[in-house]
Amino acid sequence: MKRLLLVAIAVLMMVPVVNAGRKTKKAGKIKNDVYTDAQFPFQMTMHDNWKPSIKKDKEKLRLTLMQNNYAIPNQFVAVPDYAKIPKVSVYVDTTSMHLHTFLDSLLSDDYKSDQKSDILKEFEILQRTDILQGDVLAKGRGRIEIDGESGVLWQGQAKYRQQVSTSAGSTAVKVVRDSYGGAIFVVKHHDHIYLFHLIAEWPYFESVLSEVTPVITSLKWTDIEAEEE
Repeated sequence: MKRLLLVAIAVLMMVPVVNAGRKTKKAGKIKNDVYTDAQFPFQMTMHDNWKPSIKKDKEKLRLTLMQNNYAIPNQFVAVPDYAKIPKVSVYVDTTSMHLHTFLDSLLSDDYKSDQKSDILKEFEILQRTDILQGDVLAKGRGRIEIDGESGVLWQGQAKYRQQVSTSAGSTAVKVVRDSYGGAIFVVKHHDHIYLFHLIAEWPYFESVLSEVTPVITSLKWTDIEAEEE
């Protein structure tokens, strides 16, 4: 009996080691600068100035891109870590809503859902925090086309106020006021909604948007669904 107990304890102790050796399944893979999703039927061509980070396969957030060489606003030259690094979040989920209705639900103060709450964790331009001040100001809304599907591009501006060090290593602080620029691309394919969120410092928002738009619009539908059927 004692021997069986010792064997059982030894087996239990080995379980964490075995689990630790298992690799977490990724949302997709990148080969020859092309990201191909493992669950949803799409792929995108990467840009060498945007560093990709592939998320877990079970997550709705599939991929993020961070700009490598980005401009630093004058107020952050002495403390560049405070500057917002331009970032794109790629989020995919299922919905029965029309894409315009879906976007309106994200922008609405009244609409609530678990899905929206999950999306807003990643979509910084729509968040209300201690740094972001007041409501986001809509700056434009227009039509886009992604691989034959009609989509929409929304742009906005959000003011921020934050305390930053006057110089690296200094305990003295100053208050900085400026704005972030944000963009949300929305397109539907079958019952899947594809969302691309960009945030950047406002003075450089237009140039960042123009650089990353070809990456987003490079999206091509794959035949994953056809193979599964």
